[in-house]
Amino acid sequence: MKSRRGTIAAITAAVAAYLEEEAKALAPAVPQVGPAVAFSPWGSSGREEIMRMRMLWQRRIVSR
Repeated sequence: MKSRRGTIAAITAAVAAYLEEEAKALAPAVPQVGPAVAFSPWGSSGREEIMRMRMLWQRRIVSR
């Protein structure tokens, strides 16, 4: 009876290990995050100026 219990325990452990390996293999890979880009007020003000000029061009207030 002991050998049968040992065999069942070994099979159960092997199946559990297999299922764990499969779960790890199928899990989506975690993307590596690059360094954070610092906020630059210069870029923001430049985009605002471009939008302001486009608005004026559309209203024909400023010539190109």
